[in-house]
Formats: sequence, C-alpha cells, structure tokens
Amino acid sequence: MTPNLKCRFRYLLIFWIFFVPWAIYSYFFGENSLSTYLKLKETYKQLKKEENYWKNQNEILKERLSAFEKNKEFYYHKLAREMFLKGKKGEEVILLVK
Repeated sequence: MTPNLKCRFRYLLIFWIFFVPWAIYSYFFGENSLSTYLKLKETYKQLKKEENYWKNQNEILKERLSAFEKNKEFYYHKLAREMFLKGKKGEEVILLVK
C-alpha cells in the first residue's frame, strides 16, 4: 500500500470511529430519533381519540337540542300542567301559555 492510501484509510477509519456512535445515538435516542417519533405517534393517536370523543359529544348534544326544538310546544304544555297542579290550595291559578 502506498503511504498516501494508508493516510486516507486512517482518516476514513477515524471518521467512522466517531461517526458510527453518533449516528446510532441520534437514530435511537436523539432529538429527532426513532423513540421520539414513536412518542409523537402515540400522542397523535391519543389526540385523535379525544377529538373523536368530543365530536361524538357534540353530535349527541346537537341531537338533543334538535329534539327539544321539535318538542318545544309539548314541553311548554307539560310545564304548564305541572305548574297548574302545584298551585296552592284555595288559590286560583291563571296560566298564560303561548
């Protein structure tokens, strides 16, 4: 081997001695590593579940509100009957319902 080639081989060996541990560390444990990616992926899944939960809750509340709007007159009459029945004895109850 020529001295020039030996020198290049040494530099290449030194480079790999320092680069390989750094590459392995950064791939598995660093800031942009595989473990960080897996944590972010898990957090993303949890946030998606929570988003779906709140979407479902909003849909349920919208359905309840629409059912109440449809039956608004019935509920007003029911409330009027209950108020009429709960009047005091000997007292006339006048109830105006739209």
